[in-house]
Formats: sequence, C-alpha cells, structure tokens
Amino acid sequence: MSKESEIKHLIRDIAAPNGGAALFEAEVVESKDTECTIKYQGLLHKNVRLVCGFSQSLTTIIVKPAVGSTVLVADLSGGKYRDMIVLLVEKAECTTINGGNLGGMVNIEDLIDTLKSLKEYCEALKDAVSSGLLAVGESTSASGHTAQATFDNLMQTQSITINPMEDDKVRH
Repeated sequence: MSKESEIKHLIRDIAAPNGGAALFEAEVVESKDTECTIKYQGLLHKNVRLVCGFSQSLTTIIVKPAVGSTVLVADLSGGKYRDMIVLLVEKAECTTINGGNLGGMVNIEDLIDTLKSLKEYCEALKDAVSSGLLAVGESTSASGHTAQATFDNLMQTQSITINPMEDDKVRH
C-alpha cells in the first residue's frame, strides 16, 4: 500500500471509526418540518434532522430540502446511521426562520406595485370627485344625477390591485 493510500485510510478511520461514512451525500425521499428521509446506498434512513437543536432563546433557521435533491449528511453516530443531520442542501423547498410564526417574507417588488396601484387609485378618485362636484354645480337642476354619472364614468376603469406579497418559500 502506498503512503498516500495509507494516509487516506487513516483519515477515513479517524472520521468514521466504525467504518461508516461520517459525511456523505444522499437523496431526499421525503421532507417534513424538521426532519427528512434520505436514500443512501440503496437504504432509506428516516428522522434525519434539519437543525442541530431547538431552543427558545436561539435563532433557528430550518432549510427544508426539496424531494429528489441531494443533501450532505453528517452521521454523528460513528457509522451506525442513527443520529444524522443535514449540513448542506442542493435545492431548498422552503426556509423557516424562528418557527415561521410571523408568516412569509414580503416580496418588495410586489409591495411597491401594490402601493403604486393604491396611489393611482386615490389620485383618480380625487379627480373623479372633483369633476363630479363641478358637474353638480353646473347642473341646472342640481339634482346630482350629472355628478353621479360623471363620477361613475371616470371611476369605471380604476381599481385597486393587491398583489400577493408573501414569499412562502421563506418563513420567519
């Protein structure tokens, strides 16, 4: 055996003393809130953790891997595949920050579009009311029918558009 091969085997033995891989890549078969099921060397392993631990005082970020994607897994049980945790995710289905109790993150572009739409609507409403009031003043009967028709005519093409602003792929 060459020196390089011997060193390689010694490092492997240090990293995984019971012959198992300390770090390995696996395919995600199922993904839950804080755990996933992986397929490694033809075998399924359930309850692979997505976070190291839970604490109310610590900030937690859970990256939920997409089914079918590859993950880097650490076997903390020394090759027994009993205590495993995902370290790296190829493709995330979603990310949850601090339990996700505050809902999804706001997509700023959609928020800006929504606010612009509200502004345009309010400006159009102002113009319509103003024109309607002028029409009432000019009416000989001052009955308000002319004002109402003017108002309805100017406002029929206006609407407030509320775009979905939540990015449900990131929860905090």
